[in-house]
Amino acid sequence: MSQAPETDPTKPGSQEAGEAALIDDRTWRRVINGLLVTAVAVLLASALWVSQQAWQTLDQVLVPEFDRDAELVARTVASEIERAEALGIPFEEMRGVEAFLADYLQRHSAIVYIAVTGPDGAVAYAAGAHLEELQAAAAGGALAPLEAASDVGNLERVRNASFPLQHEGRTFARLQVGMDRAYAERQIADIRWDVLIVLIVSLLITFELLVFVVDRNILTPLRLIDRTVREAAAGDWTVRPRSRGRRDEIGHLMGELDGLSRRIGQAYGRIDQGISGLRRIPEQLAVRLERLRRSVRLGFADETAGTIPSRVDARLPLFIFVFAEELSRSFLPLYAETLYLPVGALLPFLGAEPLPRDVVIGLPIVVFMAFVALATPFGGTWVARFGARRVFLAGAVPAAIGYAGTAAALSVYDLLVWRCLAAVGYAVVTIAAQGYLAATAEPGQRARAMAVFVAAVTTAVICGSAIGAVLADRLGYRATFVVSTALVVIAALVAASYMHEPRRDTAPVKARLREVVRALANPRFAGLILLAAIPAKIALTGFLFYLTPLFLDSLDVSQPAIGRTIMLYGVFMLIGTQIGAWLGDRGGRYASLVALGGLLTGIALIAVTTVDPRDGMAVAVGVFGLAQGIASAPMLALLPVLCPAEARLYGETSLVSLLRLSERVGSVIGPLLAATMIATTGYNATIAVIGGLSVVTAMLFYPLAMRIGPAGRQASGDTTA
Repeated sequence: MSQAPETDPTKPGSQEAGEAALIDDRTWRRVINGLLVTAVAVLLASALWVSQQAWQTLDQVLVPEFDRDAELVARTVASEIERAEALGIPFEEMRGVEAFLADYLQRHSAIVYIAVTGPDGAVAYAAGAHLEELQAAAAGGALAPLEAASDVGNLERVRNASFPLQHEGRTFARLQVGMDRAYAERQIADIRWDVLIVLIVSLLITFELLVFVVDRNILTPLRLIDRTVREAAAGDWTVRPRSRGRRDEIGHLMGELDGLSRRIGQAYGRIDQGISGLRRIPEQLAVRLERLRRSVRLGFADETAGTIPSRVDARLPLFIFVFAEELSRSFLPLYAETLYLPVGALLPFLGAEPLPRDVVIGLPIVVFMAFVALATPFGGTWVARFGARRVFLAGAVPAAIGYAGTAAALSVYDLLVWRCLAAVGYAVVTIAAQGYLAATAEPGQRARAMAVFVAAVTTAVICGSAIGAVLADRLGYRATFVVSTALVVIAALVAASYMHEPRRDTAPVKARLREVVRALANPRFAGLILLAAIPAKIALTGFLFYLTPLFLDSLDVSQPAIGRTIMLYGVFMLIGTQIGAWLGDRGGRYASLVALGGLLTGIALIAVTTVDPRDGMAVAVGVFGLAQGIASAPMLALLPVLCPAEARLYGETSLVSLLRLSERVGSVIGPLLAATMIATTGYNATIAVIGGLSVVTAMLFYPLAMRIGPAGRQASGDTTA
């Protein structure tokens, strides 16, 4: 019985040319899109209804809570004043009341003033802000009368709660507690935003899960059935679908095909056994039997013959893993700030501090980016040697240890060790996911496979930065890192269960050092790195990752609001990526779009220093994400244009790897530059310098953009590298 030929049975499209699939790629997309749209529509309707109900109950629940807080404060303050009255101290001669009120006022940020009005309704003792509103209300008779019960009313900027002060059943004064209406409205607005964020994140996560479930339970089995029928028609019965105990229609069909394959194999075995028992086989029969042996293949080809690797197998674990890292994006510098200890406190013999405080706080981001850069080349080598699935699982180990250690960090210095471990795991896992997607890509669909990687990472960035801020605000920084640890473990379990190592027909081509040196010697490629790639990453890590959380926190912006601001980067980058790809493919002016992205980045950052930073930062982050998205796809498309000789000789993959590695240099420089400048010049000047750097480098890159015409042709006619 002949063996299966040396082809990859795990890839659709590996059959001889001319064999058409029973269900084409458009049909697959129509099936999955129809199912997803229907499911998401149902989920969206239900989620919107739940969110609307939550919004409607906020005012009914939270406003009475604020009033109860004011009542608790009033009870404590009133008891002291009523005690003084009981001791016989005349109300008009009480001393130290205002100091007592001021001291108590400092303990409650939501309360703007505490005052006591006398029998005539005038303010006798008071401490706090917005007292002019209280005095105007008292003069106009707008406050509750002396003998009235507890009362709550709204002034222009204050919600005033009035309580009677009594002794032996006689009301001798009233206590006025003013709550900041803006504070209450901000709290309600924050919770409403939290509800909206949870809605968006839940929909995005549900979408990712739906894609996975539909692919694993419907599309992949249908693909396997499709391939089994096509290969059986060609005489290859080595691929048999495994129903794995499924009792639905697809499982029944898979079981029937598997049973048919086994019956044909048994029949063939009986024929072969009967023929072998004959003493003499006629020549014509022997020829036909030999032809049958060559045209029919039976049995399992290998242990993966009953499965088909899918891009979705890596998409879900990649999404979960990146989601775990992005949970801390909005507060990592703030967490490092809480762990900061002067080196002198740990090592007194050093004397002066070797590094400024702001630089030390930025080191967790710096070492993370540095170790990602160092580990990335090794990750590619390990994927080529051991396979994507094994490397993914191996990378999850240091990542989980790193997040767990981060949650238990004692100082910013041991935090650096844990972030190094997390960085190594992050680099290895992401490279493994990219390798798996590339290996499972069908011929001519490598770009679509990489789009799956970008979509999973971008969705995780949007979800993680937003929901991580909410978790940090409600549970604390350390608990959020514990959640990250659990998510890494879940990602590893999903990868172990569903990622099936695809076959590689040829060994991967490894880039050599002289290839890298030759690419860097190309002045255009060096210009792209120095004037576009590195400045973009300096702005990303210096402005967004490091400076934005610290700056907004210094403005007393809440943690959820910081997370929402950073989330805008991912949202607008996703939009910008589509715009940049469309404009680039339509006009071919990729270099102009890269320069435009740098200019928009610089203008957005510089503009922040001229407006109210609370609103300006959100706008700047959104425009920054849009600019980065516009430049991202054209930057990759420029590589074969700027380096045609290197692209033909070594392939675009080597150039992309070198570009990504160079970007890590900017990722390391960004936090160091921002931290050093903040310590000496402040936030506004630092933002302006980073923005100015983007503008200058974009303008220097612009002449290169002018030399490269549409479709990658140079306007000057020079086509050499």
